[in-house]
Formats: sequence, C-alpha cells, structure tokens
Amino acid sequence: MKRSSIINNIAYPNVTAEIVAKAIREGIVTFEELCQIPEFSSEKRKQVKEILIGYNAEDTVFKSAQSLSELREFKKKYPNSERIEEVNKEIAKKEKEEEEKRNREIERIENNINNYTPDEVKEILGEVSLKKLCEKLSIDYDIVDKYDEPPLDFNDIIPQEKNDIPSNYTDVFFWGIPSSGKSCALSVILNTINKKYSMDDPDIDKKFGATYRDSLIEIFKYDTGYLPASTNTDRTQYMPFQLKRRKEKNYRKISFFELSGEVFEYFYDIVNMRATHTIPNADIKNEEAHMSLADKKKNQRVRGFKTLNILLNSENQKIHFFFIDYNQAIQKKHEQEKYLKAAATYFRDYNDIFKKKTIAVYVVVTKADEIKEKNKTNVAKSFLYENFGDFMDRVQIRCEKNSINFTVKIFSIGEVMFSKICKINREYAVDIIEELLESVKPFEEENWITKLLKR
Repeated sequence: MKRSSIINNIAYPNVTAEIVAKAIREGIVTFEELCQIPEFSSEKRKQVKEILIGYNAEDTVFKSAQSLSELREFKKKYPNSERIEEVNKEIAKKEKEEEEKRNREIERIENNINNYTPDEVKEILGEVSLKKLCEKLSIDYDIVDKYDEPPLDFNDIIPQEKNDIPSNYTDVFFWGIPSSGKSCALSVILNTINKKYSMDDPDIDKKFGATYRDSLIEIFKYDTGYLPASTNTDRTQYMPFQLKRRKEKNYRKISFFELSGEVFEYFYDIVNMRATHTIPNADIKNEEAHMSLADKKKNQRVRGFKTLNILLNSENQKIHFFFIDYNQAIQKKHEQEKYLKAAATYFRDYNDIFKKKTIAVYVVVTKADEIKEKNKTNVAKSFLYENFGDFMDRVQIRCEKNSINFTVKIFSIGEVMFSKICKINREYAVDIIEELLESVKPFEEENWITKLLKR
C-alpha cells in the first residue's frame, strides 16, 4: 500500500494494524508520524505496537538462526512469517550441505573403516547415516548399534607339574607378542572346528581350558562377531581336546597352548639377563594376595613361563605356530623383531625345543587381508625375511638340522570393520586345521585282542 493511502485512510477498517505495521517495517511510514494523525486511534496504535514488537522478536530470531535446527525452529515458531520462503530455501540448502557432509564422512569412514570403533561411528554419523553405511557394507545395523565387547572366560587350572600333562597328545603352541592376533586366530580356528569338524572333550580327569575354549568358540557363532580384547598377562591357557574329520573313525588327541604375549616377551628378559630362566618350585599363585601390582604381574609372567617349560619338556610331540602381525610391520617392527630374536636365542641356548619331539614349525603372517598382491604367500615370505630375517634364518636352520617341517603361512580372521567387528572367513582356519589333521596321527582305540595280549 502506498504511503498516501495509509495516511489518508488510517481510520478505515480495511487499513488493518497488520498493514500499518508492515508499512512501518518496510520504511514506507514511521510510527511517530502516524501518531500525529488524530484518526490513528489508540486501539489501533496498541495493535500496531504489539505487531512491531513481534516483528522485532522475529527479526532477532531470524538473524540468529544459523544452523539447520535453528532454521527449523524458526519455521515452527513463525509459520506465517514473510520470510518463510527464504527460510525454506535456506533449509533446503543446508539439508543438501548436511547430506553431502554425511556422504563424505561415510566415504572417509568406509575407506578407513578400521580407524573407528562402533561407538565412534555412531557418534560421527548418527542413526540414519550409520544405517545407510551398514546397508552398503552388507552388515546388520543391530550388530554395530548394539556392539558390546565379548568377555572371555578363563580357566585358572593349568598344568602345575609334569604328571599333569596328558600323554599321547600333540601339544600345539601359539606364540606371538601382545596384539599379534593369536586369540582372534584361535577363536576362528576353534569355531571352525566346532562347525565343520568333530570335536570331543579330552579323555582326562582335569578339564584344562574347557571354559576358555568354549568362550572362544562362542565369539563367532553367527559368522559375524565382536573381537575380544588382548589376552592378559596371567592368561596362559592349556586346552586339550580330541579332533577328527566328520565320518572319520578315530580322533587325534591335540592340546592348544596359548601363551600371553607378555610371557613371550619374558624370553627377552632371560636372554638379556634381566631375569633368571630357573623356575621356582613354590606355589606362586597363593603368594600373590600380598604383592604389589607390579610384583603380581611379574609373578603371573613367571607362572606362565613355568607352565611353558613343563610342556616344552614333556614327552608329547609338538607343533609350533609363530604369529607375526603384517599390519604392525612399521608400527611395531622393532618390538616384534627383538622379541622374536630373543625367543630364537632361548630355544637354542636354554631349551632346544626342536630336539624335543617337534614335528612342525609354522610362521604365520596374520592380517593377510592387508596384503593386496595376488600371491599373498610369496609377499608374506618376502615380508618375513626383509623384516625378521635373523629370526627366520635361525629357526629354519634348526628345523632343517632336525628334519622338522618348516612352513610359512598366511592367516586372516576375515573382514574386520569398525576396528572391533569381523565377518569370519574360514578359508585360512580350514587350512591350518587340515595341516594339523595331516601332521597328527589318529589315536586308535585298543580292541579286546590288543588288551588281552598286554596282560
């Protein structure tokens, strides 16, 4: 409405308080000059003033509305605002920017998926974008959303003396520094045995490691599971069981022995005279209640080392798996190298494991999915000799000298996502299981004729 029309018709009902307030807001007239007109009633003045106050509040809210949520709040509060069209355009623009930002974040996370834990991904992306990412990765959203690190139930009972070791078993040792992938590899191997082979409890009185073994199996019961935390210092586990292919007649008697990485590090202390290789005969476990945390950890390491020596000196035949993390070649190369080298020295000078019924030694490069070349095994061998050549040379020479099978293998637990979640790949586990089945002879039960002849 023109200025003259408002001034000349201010008293008429068709010149509403809203029209007057809008004209004042747009600078067509001022409130002060309208107040000089007698026909501008006090009632209309009051209405115009209230509308102007509302405009001022709206202007303040609009000017401060920068984010998408603030613009949406403005639209909700002022649905009839003259600025609605402008606000809608700004909302659409910001929604597009937010969508582009989310897509960039999804792409960044997807390209570096193991740099983020499930909780971090949820916080960065929010529910909608996380669902979109899970759909793209073909992983159940609920698995990521309800992530909870699996607990491992450990057995306190481990062999305390030579007589505790069951005879006629093949003891399979799993060596490696902390975070080398032993526990994860074991969980996949044991779960695959449980799913594709026949496993039976050992024919012995003491139930070594059954609880721990079952908790490892449970991790991947749905083929997608949450990765366990690193094994604690005192968690050296001995797990005997019987194994055969399905439809085979006789079982093999096998014991898995997982050493915590800290026990493996103890070789370095012994070789460098920081600790004695003489193992005390005292009941170390019962003394721990009165020790400091540092002394307790030290004694727990000695306990594990004591069990290790009992097993190494038993009459059972032995197989050794040394796990080396391909992904830690740069970050922990020096750490892995010095402990492996010290272990090789210990085996040679203090406890020649290769003379004591060892039938096979495997050096296993874990996280083989990180190897992008086609011939992964050849790449793994080059990696080992380039980074840990001294260890490889020492072990291979000892194996050749004692006619022991020495083999390099690669291993992957499967596709790891969000640092903590894995889609299991059984290919590598089956390969190791079949190696064990070929290396270990089935144990034939005595028939009545054999028993009679022994009398």
